[in-house]
Amino acid sequence: MEKRLKSLESCLVITAGLLVLFFWLKNPWLLRGALAVGVLGALSPWAATKIHQGWTLLARGLGWFNGRVLLSAVFYLFLTPIAWLARKFGASSMQLRKKTSEASYYVARDHRYEPKDLENTW
Repeated sequence: MEKRLKSLESCLVITAGLLVLFFWLKNPWLLRGALAVGVLGALSPWAATKIHQGWTLLARGLGWFNGRVLLSAVFYLFLTPIAWLARKFGASSMQLRKKTSEASYYVARDHRYEPKDLENTW
């Protein structure tokens, strides 16, 4: 029963997504696809299972692509140049450079915590 519910849930999500795209793009093929997925998923448990398996396979493929390709591109195209520029212009957000007059990296912070410090932690 659990697998049947998951299959029906996947068919419902695909149908709703295709309907949203139909109302946005006004393409009649999207409406036909939503109708086909909805009817097949509701009437045939075998077809619903196959649709769910295809949807899961697509989701895994997109997850692999996002995790490796897109995030690597973001890292190398955006974050690496920002880090190079920050290093070139001497920004030290973590205070890794020791001050010449100081003997230690340790910074004493005498702060008494109050209830307002814990209200907005993020």
